[in-house]
Amino acid sequence: MNTKEQLNNLTIRKTMNTVEINKSIMELNYKKEQLKNEVDIIQEQIYFLASLRESQRSTEDDTDERSLFDQMFGGTD
Repeated sequence: MNTKEQLNNLTIRKTMNTVEINKSIMELNYKKEQLKNEVDIIQEQIYFLASLRESQRSTEDDTDERSLFDQMFGGTD
């Protein structure tokens, strides 16, 4: 079940009592924190890959005149 389906499964109605409202708020805050943690992990991976890309660029020969497409997909050397 994906996150959207999980959120849709929360019972939210106008006749909720305070305990039910607090429970739903706590569940939503918990899910929000989980998603925030996932985003943080993904962002760390992006930074790592960007750093790796930059380190590879600095080690490449400056006279390499291949196009970006050739570098990415193994052009005709």
